[in-house]
Amino acid sequence: MACEICGREGSHAFMCPYYSPRKTEHYCSSCGEGIQEGEEYIENDAGEFRHYDCFYGMRDLLEWLGYKVKTAEEISDTYEMDY
Repeated sequence: MACEICGREGSHAFMCPYYSPRKTEHYCSSCGEGIQEGEEYIENDAGEFRHYDCFYGMRDLLEWLGYKVKTAEEISDTYEMDY
């Protein structure tokens, strides 16, 4: 029998109030929501997953991927050059 709201049989349309997303294997380490079919995500080397939209900027992305953002120190004149 077809749903009286979305008209589909077997599974409900995404916008239907009876719709329930399929279980997922991966969950976002930021928001905790499941990563559903069609959503963009990134996986880091630690095996964590995160929705693409759950990053707050480049620094957040780089640190989550395990990179360290460093600040350059002033280079001293202690190096001698051989001529």
